[in-house]
Amino acid sequence: MAEVGNQQARADGRDTTLVVDLDAWPLSLDPFHVVDFNQALVLDALVDPLTRDLADAPGTAPSALAALTPLDGDRVWLLRPAPGQYWDDGSPVRPEEIAAGVHRAWGPTCLPLPAAYDPEGTGSPVTTRVVPDPADGAPVVELRSPLPLPYLPQLLAFPGAAPVREAPDGGWTASGPFRPVRVDRARGRIELRRKPSRRTGPGTPERLAFQVHADRADAFAALADGRLDLSLNTGLTPDEFTAAAARPGATVRGLSMACQLWVRPGLDSPLAGPAGRRAFSAGFDRHAASTRLRQAALPLPRYSDLWEPRGSEPGGDDGRPAGPPHPGHLPPPGRRAELTLTYADFPPNGDAASLVAADIGARFGHPVRLRPLSYERFARAAATLDYELLYGINPAPLAHVAGFLTGFHSTAGQARALGFAEPAVDAALDRALRAPGGPEAAWAWREAEGVVLDHAPVVPLFQVNSVTLTGPGRPAPVVAATGAAHLDDLTRTAVPDRDH
Repeated sequence: MAEVGNQQARADGRDTTLVVDLDAWPLSLDPFHVVDFNQALVLDALVDPLTRDLADAPGTAPSALAALTPLDGDRVWLLRPAPGQYWDDGSPVRPEEIAAGVHRAWGPTCLPLPAAYDPEGTGSPVTTRVVPDPADGAPVVELRSPLPLPYLPQLLAFPGAAPVREAPDGGWTASGPFRPVRVDRARGRIELRRKPSRRTGPGTPERLAFQVHADRADAFAALADGRLDLSLNTGLTPDEFTAAAARPGATVRGLSMACQLWVRPGLDSPLAGPAGRRAFSAGFDRHAASTRLRQAALPLPRYSDLWEPRGSEPGGDDGRPAGPPHPGHLPPPGRRAELTLTYADFPPNGDAASLVAADIGARFGHPVRLRPLSYERFARAAATLDYELLYGINPAPLAHVAGFLTGFHSTAGQARALGFAEPAVDAALDRALRAPGGPEAAWAWREAEGVVLDHAPVVPLFQVNSVTLTGPGRPAPVVAATGAAHLDDLTRTAVPDRDH
């Protein structure tokens, strides 16, 4: 999105404004490559996603789509556009433009397919066309895939799959409830103005402003004196989390974001092998660690716990099928070499990394040196494998476990970058990708998760927990597992900009 000028949107006495807190400037505002929590929060106000994640239960609901109808074992879907969708210039969103966006759901930051399932390198496994609905003749998008797509409703919640028009200058426009009027990085402020949209209504604010507060104390002070209406917090120290969660009206919500321990391939450590990682996972007391972190991070032994009621399935606590337990302790043969644990330097990562380091030292004999980095340096280190051990947070690209697993197929870009190839993982993922919907698909993906957890060079540790706070007199928002809040349904009387 191109920056759109430097004129401050001013309150005229009739406007309403909602001011929302960001703890950092978004890494990008590109809707096709979503890599950042703050980025996703802003994009949700600009685009109209085809589906939206539910706040009170697993799953999604149609949004810019009025309905999704599966046919032929989930290989064919009919997507019926919702009425009332318009571009900034007032022209209606056409079904062909919705069809174009669907293909972007398989982009690099959502669910890229392993190359074995994309032999032509198109990036999308589906074909789309606009056809009459058999029921009433209305135009619908017909989607066809050689693979079953039981997770398509979750996949289409990706912002990049929403209707988006690209401009020749590299900018873009979308059909969501707001349009940008100012992007001012120096002041840490993004300002949007309401526009005609099927999502706007009597409760939609006239203006929406995102304001960066790098210091949480500054954000909480702004909430108290009325400069800020809404603060969604994930980067809190354990003590800050406890205090924030105890505030009147606080909304505490576990998010679909996994904290993981990555092990660089080839590392001289038992952790570099499947048996060592299984031993670490089985012996690391996630519940005790979560208690030490004051629930700023929740136990996460398997990715599917992000969406499933915990303890509802048979098997061990780590999510694998029931069987002989893996050893939780490997007696160290004397002192092993020192390892470095890299993490992004924002709370509560330092506290969590310290707990992981202490456990590895006690059970595996490795002294562990902590290596905190700025987020930009951390992202480069992760991408270039510039680490020995890495504590990272990965948001789920879609509300389905496939988003954490398919990258470990030996023909996927992630696996190739890691040098990871395991026939058992490929076979399990092949079965899951080819399974039709219903119980068969659910079981196949659960089996694939167990196999990936057994072999991949990464161990899930925690689920990110969040606290949402509102200013005086503001209602608590609906917060989905992604952390997205329905900002188009909240409003307040504008306060003057303090710089004017």
